[in-house]
Amino acid sequence: MMVAFSAYKKRREIAVLGIEASPGVVATKQYMYRWLNKGFNSIPGILENESAVGSDIRVNDSAIDVWHSEGPLGGKVTENGIAILNHGMFNKVTTVDNLDGTYTHSFERDQSVARKSFSIWDITPAGTHLYQSMYMDNLNLQVDVGDSGAWLEAETSFKGWKQKDVAPITPVLDTSEKEFTSRHVTVLLGDTPADFVNPTARVRARSISLALEETANVDHSVGEVNDDPEFDFDPQEAKGTMVVKYTKTDFDEAYFANKIHALKILIVNGTSSIEYVGTKVRFREVTPSDGINDTVTQTISFHFEADHENGGKDIVSTVTNTLESVTV
Repeated sequence: MMVAFSAYKKRREIAVLGIEASPGVVATKQYMYRWLNKGFNSIPGILENESAVGSDIRVNDSAIDVWHSEGPLGGKVTENGIAILNHGMFNKVTTVDNLDGTYTHSFERDQSVARKSFSIWDITPAGTHLYQSMYMDNLNLQVDVGDSGAWLEAETSFKGWKQKDVAPITPVLDTSEKEFTSRHVTVLLGDTPADFVNPTARVRARSISLALEETANVDHSVGEVNDDPEFDFDPQEAKGTMVVKYTKTDFDEAYFANKIHALKILIVNGTSSIEYVGTKVRFREVTPSDGINDTVTQTISFHFEADHENGGKDIVSTVTNTLESVTV
C-alpha cells in the first residue's frame, strides 16, 4: 500500500539499537544512537531467466530467491554508545558496579561465547523499519586532530535479516552522555603495560585509528521458507595506524627488529572512560611522508596479536559509564 508523506531531511531519521538475547529475538532494551552516517537497506537476490523463447529480448522472467540486509552506521563516540557497539565485537562482557553511580564494563573475546546480534529500528517519516539478527562486520574508531581540533568518531557496518515494517516506537535520548574530542585521547606505548605510567610512554600522535574486524558472511540454504539467513564469520583481527612527527628512529628500529609492544588507547572525559589495550603489538609498516614542503611524519601501522602469556587475548576494552548493563 502506498503511503504519502512530506519530503524531509535525512537528519529527521532516528536509529535505535538493542542487543538481542539470541539471533532474531527482538531486543528488549533500546538505545537511541547519535548517528552521522546511516544507510540500512534490504537486498534481494534476484534471479533472471534468460531462456530462449523465440524472442530477441534477453530476460523473459525473474524471481526473488533470497534476502538479507546490510548498511553502515557511524557517529561521534559516547561512553554508552561505544559500550553497546563493543559488545557486538567483543562477545564477552563483565560488569562491576562502582557504587558511586558508574559501572565498569570489561570486554574480551571468548571462543565459548556466541557473538551478539542486534535489533535495529530505523525510524523515518515513511515508517519504522525493524532489522533483526544484525551482526557487525567491524568497529572503527578514528580521531585526526587539525587546527580546530577533532571529534572522536566510530563507524561500523551491519548484515542481517530483511526489514520488517512495525508499529512506531518512541525512543528516549540519553542527554547525560559525554562526547570526546582529540584532547580526551591519549596513546601509550611501552614494553609491557607496567610502562604505561611512565611519562615517556605517551606518543604524541597527530592521528590514531583502531579497526576491529570480524566480517559476517550471509549463509543461505535450499528450502528456505522465510527471509532469515544464518551467518558465518571471518577470523577476528585488530589493527590500527597512527601518525607522528619524525623526530627519532625508535619506531624504525622497533619495526626492523619486529619488537613486541604493549599499547593502550585511553579516552577520558570526567568520570567516563574508554580503553583499548593490547599486550602483544607489532609494527607492520613504518612509512615517512614525502611532501617536499611538509614537516616529515611517519605513518605507523600496527597489529594486535594473540598473547598466549595473557590468556590468548589480542585486544581487550574497558568502558566506564552510567549503564547498569549492556546486555539484555
